Amino acid sequence: MLEEIAIQYVSQTDDSLRQIFYGITIAGAVVAAVLHKGRAEIPRAAYFAYSGILFFIAAVSQLIWFGSIAAITGGFLWIFMLVDVVVGLGTGYAYGMIAMARSRDAYGHARMAFLAFIPIANLWLLLKPSKSDFSPNRAKIISLLTGALGVLTGFIFLILGFVLSAFIQVETNRMVSDADNDPAMQRAGIDMMLRGQGLEKTLRLIAAEVPSQRVDETTTLLRVSGEGSTLRYVYEVSTNLDALPLSMRIGLVQHNCIYEGLRPVIEAGAIVEHVYQRTDNSEIGVVTVTREICGN
Repeated sequence: MLEEIAIQYVSQTDDSLRQIFYGITIAGAVVAAVLHKGRAEIPRAAYFAYSGILFFIAAVSQLIWFGSIAAITGGFLWIFMLVDVVVGLGTGYAYGMIAMARSRDAYGHARMAFLAFIPIANLWLLLKPSKSDFSPNRAKIISLLTGALGVLTGFIFLILGFVLSAFIQVETNRMVSDADNDPAMQRAGIDMMLRGQGLEKTLRLIAAEVPSQRVDETTTLLRVSGEGSTLRYVYEVSTNLDALPLSMRIGLVQHNCIYEGLRPVIEAGAIVEHVYQRTDNSEIGVVTVTREICGN
């Protein structure tokens, strides 16, 4: 069950994943507000430094997803999801604690900590001067996190976090590109889509990724569509064929049955149709590939 939830989790769009992680972080902050009853106060520089460090930690945690393909094929993707959730909750809890401490330092109470989680408005919490530099509740902070050094530390960790996030994005794009030439990664990706999106939506997603293209001197792939459990390829042939040669039919079926980009959906019950037509749209022939034909 956890593995299925993990598949659904990673199948979300990038925007949805960011929103989910933000929601998990907010949940961690709420837990901190309920459980943490401290009275500590921290000044602006320390708050900024701690924020940068937490941002960097969150970025580092995303490195785990480089092993997602192995996790999917090995059936332990749920561990990665669990790590992501725990890091999100932990980051939110820690950020909630420092936000409350900053609020006490700036306003005398922790109620303004919510500003930390609102873009632009968080600047009011960050830049508000301390109500007193001699508060007995001022937390003991190492010199590296106070004053000008604290601001510098915050900027260093923020920059490192952004650089690491950019690196992860570049590497993720490279992995996706490499998947086009890696049968194992292709199969893992299709399996993940099938488990997370279902057969019909997976076929629509596959169809949307295939552009119109020239196959050879006489054949052009016009379009690919996913309709229900059928994935349909429509070709236009410029020569005047009366029928599709038997050798072509056999070769196409054999190729589809072993091709890792299609084999998982065929095994899942998809019907793959290759429709060949003349330039006047009259049909030459159809090659149908099913699980039964492939012997699965």
